[in-house]
Amino acid sequence: MDVLCLKYLMGFFYFIAFLLIPSLSFFLSFFFFFFSSHTHTRIHPTMRRVIASCLCAQRLAQCATTSTAVLAFSASIRRQGTRQGAPTGVPPELRAPPQGSRPSHHEHQQTEMNAAPEENFEPPQKPAEPPKMLKIDTNEKGITTVQLSRAPVNSLSLELFEELNKWMLWLGSDEECKSVILTSSIPTVFSAGLDINEMFNPQPERLRRFWQAFQETWLILNSFPKPIIAAINGNSPAAGCILSLGSEFRVMARHPSGKPDRLYRIGMNETKLGITAPAWVIPAYAYVVGSRNAERMLQLGETPTADEALRIGLVDAVVEEEQLREAAVREAERFMAIPQQSRWMSRDMMRREFLQHIATDEDREYDTQFVVELMMNPEVQKGLGAYLARLKGQHVKK
Repeated sequence: MDVLCLKYLMGFFYFIAFLLIPSLSFFLSFFFFFFSSHTHTRIHPTMRRVIASCLCAQRLAQCATTSTAVLAFSASIRRQGTRQGAPTGVPPELRAPPQGSRPSHHEHQQTEMNAAPEENFEPPQKPAEPPKMLKIDTNEKGITTVQLSRAPVNSLSLELFEELNKWMLWLGSDEECKSVILTSSIPTVFSAGLDINEMFNPQPERLRRFWQAFQETWLILNSFPKPIIAAINGNSPAAGCILSLGSEFRVMARHPSGKPDRLYRIGMNETKLGITAPAWVIPAYAYVVGSRNAERMLQLGETPTADEALRIGLVDAVVEEEQLREAAVREAERFMAIPQQSRWMSRDMMRREFLQHIATDEDREYDTQFVVELMMNPEVQKGLGAYLARLKGQHVKK
């Protein structure tokens, strides 16, 4: 009789554990990640809007405050050591504030820790105007295809960044969208990178807006709560490569259909223009291709072919062009099949480091000021002008 009672009692406890453990593990995981570092930085407002509205599962909705805390960045926001100033020859009004005028690391942490949490999040609204430089379509499975569509080569302008940001924010909260395939509507090119015209003889205020929109794109892609598959259907240098780094999976076409001698290439070749890749992208690039490869490739501005990129990990799959769409859909479905709460939390843990360089308003402002100074430097302007002239087939006097 005692043995029978014990069996019933054990069965009762197993039943209770079966009901409670999933919820308990969910909250314990949040608790663990929240207290995994000594200090926490307030998350970027753009990301907060996405996070608060995009994960629509009922339990996450009930834990909005906790989920925001979970996604706080780890403590080391301020890089140690002295940051180098930009080249000289810049008007005083455009210079970044001196290093001594910025708060100390301890003061910076205390400010962020003591800041009041943001409340009353509102989901992003669907843009009122249809996209002009994007083509967006969602199929019956919830896979949304976002095609860059700015002829001739999808160069990334201020307007394209702003439009992409608005629509990605909306797709992050749209319950019909379960995953995103990011690709191009223009044959043979995914994106040629940043629009050089935004940086050549720029208006300082527009240049600031342009760079801040670029920062925001990086934050949105790397904090997006749904799987992103990059279907790279052409050449993807510089910022085109950077866009693809914000995805879960990169599948690339080897060459145009019927033209095996015209191999597509991808990589960050900014040094060939006399500029450098953004500091906040380099950790992700080094993570993907390895630190030693990244050091060499960034200095030389190397853009490997699709098969070479596959070998070093810059892309995850290479297919024939006519198979690209099918391969991208297959990968989207594979990521969608995983419970999204655990998938997204795993992604977040891996990518927090990639966002730390521009995690705060202060960081983004410092980075923007540095870029404005850099682009206004006469030597940089000379290099950009020479590059534009080469694109136009003109000869520039040395």
